[in-house]
Parts: sequence; C-alpha cells; structure tokens
Amino acid sequence: MEPAINLTTSSGSYRLVAGLLVAALDELAPDQSEIRAKLARAIQLVGGAPTPLVHSGGFAPWQSKRIETHISQNLETQLRLDDLAAMVRVSRSHFSRAFKKSFKQCFSRYVMSLRLERARMLLVNTEAPISQVALACGLTDQPHLTRLFHREYGAPPNAWRRAHSQLRQVTEKTA
Repeated sequence: MEPAINLTTSSGSYRLVAGLLVAALDELAPDQSEIRAKLARAIQLVGGAPTPLVHSGGFAPWQSKRIETHISQNLETQLRLDDLAAMVRVSRSHFSRAFKKSFKQCFSRYVMSLRLERARMLLVNTEAPISQVALACGLTDQPHLTRLFHREYGAPPNAWRRAHSQLRQVTEKTA
C-alpha cells in the first residue's frame, strides 16, 4: 500500500524532493537495482520523472567520485590503472577511455597534475626539504620532482619556493 500524498503542500516542495531523489539515484552503483527501482518509484510519486540514463562514454557519477577520492587519498603511493579499473568494475581499456572522457585528460596526466599541485602547496606552506616534498607527492626522488615541476611551472622547486615565500612574507607584513 502506497502512502497518501498531501496535495496541499506546494509543488515547489515536490520538485525539491524529486531533485533530491534524482541526485540519490545518480549516486547509486549500477548493481543496486532494487534501491534504484524504489527511488525511481518515489520520484514518480512526488510528480517528478527520473532522468533517463544517458551513456556518454564516461564514468557514472559514483565511479568518478570513487576514483577522485581514491586518487586524492593515495597520491603519495603508486597508483595503478589496473587497480582503479577493478575498483570501479570495468576493464583496463574501458577505464582508459572513460577516464579521458570524464576527466578530460589521460589517467597519468591527471595524476601527475594533482601531484605537482600538491608539491606546489607543500613548497609554499611547509619548510620540508624538496626531497621530502617529492616523496609526499608520490614521486620517486628530488630530480624527478625538479624536472616535472620546472616543465610545468617554469622554475625549479627551490627557486619557485623562494619567490613565493618572499611574496607571502610581503603580503603578511602588509596585512
């Protein structure tokens, strides 16, 4: 037996509830079909229509979130494409295609850009030696970080740190 719906409530509330239910539906893994069916029915009950699944060739929202979370939490370790593909239940080749479609760059380039961004933040916010920064970002050693950092930001890490720490000191004095 379905619960009665109070028709005196504003339609704006129904749209809000339908939107929340659609968002919850998008977060579910594909193998959760019973829950998906119940959410779809709830959306219909409040006057919404579940959004059709559009396959764009990229990842589902739950897969993208799981990948982003895993990468950011494990950036200092070796990230293997095979492990991430298994985590979101797709083949290696499908993972590569879907990753490029969803994240607008290949897996290795995406991971490297996050590592370099983390290195940049550590250089500005800590006094850690550059070799420690390299290891904290998942890079093999200081020369590896220096080569990639110089290519990306136009200066080696030590020079970049000096320039930005002086800039930070000037802004702190004026504040």
